Amino acid sequence: MFDIDLDTAKNLSVGLMGGSIVFLLLVLKFAKSVVTKLLLILIAVGVGYVAFTQRDDVNACAEAAKTLLAEGNAIELTCTFFGQEVSLPNFTTP
Repeated sequence: MFDIDLDTAKNLSVGLMGGSIVFLLLVLKFAKSVVTKLLLILIAVGVGYVAFTQRDDVNACAEAAKTLLAEGNAIELTCTFFGQEVSLPNFTTP
């Protein structure tokens, strides 16, 4: 669909985590029903968790790419962020 680079993926995940916290605070402030609060809290925590795990996966993939490049392997590694392909920067060998 569209191309995302590594830094943009990391920034998007941080934004999603921060947005879920803001959403959580708004829910706690304005929602009247306890059931509504609980459901929306679960949604906010779920979004934050998924964003955190996606960021962790992207970081692990980038480190794997650095390691493969440092070892001289020319294997192309594909990283994804929420199903979208992430373009890795051209890592220089040490």
